[in-house]
Amino acid sequence: MTDWSDPRLPSAEKTSPRQLKRMSRSFSGVGVGIPPERLQQIAMGGTATADELVDVSFALTATQLISEKRRSKRARAQRHCVRGFILVVAILISINVLVCLGLLLFMLTQHTMPY
Repeated sequence: MTDWSDPRLPSAEKTSPRQLKRMSRSFSGVGVGIPPERLQQIAMGGTATADELVDVSFALTATQLISEKRRSKRARAQRHCVRGFILVVAILISINVLVCLGLLLFMLTQHTMPY
């Protein structure tokens, strides 16, 4: 079971007004407009209609899903950058090896005696 399959509002003691404002903005980003004051009332155990509870549950689930998608996209981008870095380093090492071998062959041909 994932975290977003059983959404719950954090308790009122654990959230600050700033966090509630941020949560309200993220809820409006998924189509649920609930003011921060109302979120605080619901978190404190105040009476809420069934529609409000469904809206809060949906908004929590949707924002958690969006957050997980954003994290996975960032992880993919990071893996892509690491692979690119490894490729660049491998190319630089191979060029260095080829230049060293060329220099070695050039030095060896200079020390041979002409006929």
